[in-house]
Amino acid sequence: MMIMQAEIVAIGAQAIDAAEPLVILFNEQATPAIKAVALIQRFTTANQSERLTMTTQSIVVIDGQHYQVTYVGALVNENLNNIGHVALIFDSAPEEDQLQSGLYLTPKDASLQGKPDFKVGTLIQYQETM
Repeated sequence: MMIMQAEIVAIGAQAIDAAEPLVILFNEQATPAIKAVALIQRFTTANQSERLTMTTQSIVVIDGQHYQVTYVGALVNENLNNIGHVALIFDSAPEEDQLQSGLYLTPKDASLQGKPDFKVGTLIQYQETM
């Protein structure tokens, strides 16, 4: 199992909307316009040359809370590996018009509802499972 860990290092002024079940993440090379609406993540995993491949077998751990990946958009793996971009969506994937840069997530703990509290210092692990 490969794990890539990232830390949230900045949160844009319009990045978190309580009414929306998603957050958008980018790495530190994001433009100022993107930084205003995104969470900026810095990968802290040692070997960044490895390529992460997220699947519906993968897990995302956010500050110790485990989420099962239920849908992987077509652009997720390329974007996550190249520009640290992914939308984390804490909802079921719709039948059509899924967000192609989105990972749809379901909490492993049924008592968790909605999206977690993101703050500077939040740790995210992308766990690729075979």
